[in-house]
Amino acid sequence: MKDNLLQLLYPLPPPPPYPRDPSRPMRILCLGLPRSGTDSLRTALLTLGYSRVWHGFDLPLYRPRDCALWVPLLRVKLAEQQAGHTTTTAHDGEQQLDPASFDWDRLLGDCDAVMDMPPCLFWAELLRFYPDARVIVNRRRDTDAWHRSLDGAALTVLRGWTLWTLSWFDPALYWWFTTAMLWMRAMGHPSGDFGVDGKAWAERYYDDLERTLKAEGREYLEWEVNEGWGPLCTFLEKETPEEEFPWGNRAGNEFEKNANRAVGRMVKRAAARIGVLLASVVGGIAWWALR
Repeated sequence: MKDNLLQLLYPLPPPPPYPRDPSRPMRILCLGLPRSGTDSLRTALLTLGYSRVWHGFDLPLYRPRDCALWVPLLRVKLAEQQAGHTTTTAHDGEQQLDPASFDWDRLLGDCDAVMDMPPCLFWAELLRFYPDARVIVNRRRDTDAWHRSLDGAALTVLRGWTLWTLSWFDPALYWWFTTAMLWMRAMGHPSGDFGVDGKAWAERYYDDLERTLKAEGREYLEWEVNEGWGPLCTFLEKETPEEEFPWGNRAGNEFEKNANRAVGRMVKRAAARIGVLLASVVGGIAWWALR
């Protein structure tokens, strides 16, 4: 009900269909958390011949309409964390959304690899839905450094009032901002504050993930970005490219820069609407004062 009301206030069309070509199944689930070499890993997989790799930057850059589904799914995930069970559902119009039975190809059907947020929060559901996909657990083993890095990024982008206020004036920005806020709250369980509980949550996340993979006998690669091509190509049974591994910083982070520019365009639209609103208010006051 809440999201249906918000759709009236901030209308966002549902995402387009992403039909899965039966000849191109999901091939890789990269289930490490953000700031764990995901941009470099994405570029590496594209270099190795995987044609469509889903990354969190895709949301503002290419797929803002996907937030119409991610938001209710994330609300369910938060409710599950608080309740300690997995029986909660959300609504997509008249249809209930249950992450455990959700058709994940509705969001990922055009992809042959997936990583980053928000998909990683649904790692258990993705493992069940894509049982034949290979699994990479990309991580930064220095958890303190990882936590400082992501917390700093969240502080810069999400915790000020500016973006929150601007999001009221652009539907795409509103739904993307809400999506990002929900996944950061989930990563800060139980308090909802990533700065306070994010490190402990991440440690539990990796423990639960690897315990499940081992219990199910599912092969996986634990990988850190500084390991480069070697273990990655061996695990994926690919020849090692002659080119240097695409270290994110050395490659210029073009994908991240493009995503930031996409957010910037949404911000500019919102600011322009605020300008029109203020001009209308000032004009109305002037007209009333001079009549």
